[in-house]
Amino acid sequence: MTIKASSLLSLVVIWAAMVPAVIVNGDAWWTLIFAFLASGAVGIGMWRRLGIARLLAIAAVWISTAFAVAAEDGAAWMAIFSFLATGAIVYSAMRRTAVLLSVGIAVAWGVTAAAVIQSDGDATWISIFAFLAAATLANCWRDQVRGLAAAVLWGIAGIIMLATDGGWYWLAVPAWLLSAISIGIGSGGFNFPRRFEWDLWERDDEDPAVL
Repeated sequence: MTIKASSLLSLVVIWAAMVPAVIVNGDAWWTLIFAFLASGAVGIGMWRRLGIARLLAIAAVWISTAFAVAAEDGAAWMAIFSFLATGAIVYSAMRRTAVLLSVGIAVAWGVTAAAVIQSDGDATWISIFAFLAAATLANCWRDQVRGLAAAVLWGIAGIIMLATDGGWYWLAVPAWLLSAISIGIGSGGFNFPRRFEWDLWERDDEDPAVL
């Protein structure tokens, strides 16, 4: 069993981002708890190849969070959703070379950090939708075009948010919804289940063929 470089670098980037942020804003020390939990999500499977795509996505999540936390006290709540996003990325179906998907995640989190800083922490709730964007994009499997679409949608939303100085933060909701709706159109998206299996009271040893 060997430790994979992509996993190790993911751990390094989490702490390299958050420790300076906490040094700048000491009141946000508790964000390190969620950095630790995110490290656990990565470290539990350090023998797995996360690949460049997951590494870039995780780096984008935590670097964005660090900038916001260093700038605003209220941004510390972002760390909760950064941890959730990290888990969603690490244990996703993302291919190791799906860099465009990580670009979409990076833009979503970058826009979130910029909005949080501009709003003096009032727009921290946007990180909920940044997490949802990370979770949906990370499970696009082969369909990297979805990452580019998400980057465009979040980029447009971010430009409007920053240009209007606060009145349009709700655009994060349609930015996520539109990028999520685009997933599953064409090849490489989500597939809905085709049948339902009633398995509440069956025992595992009743049908060895399903094991």
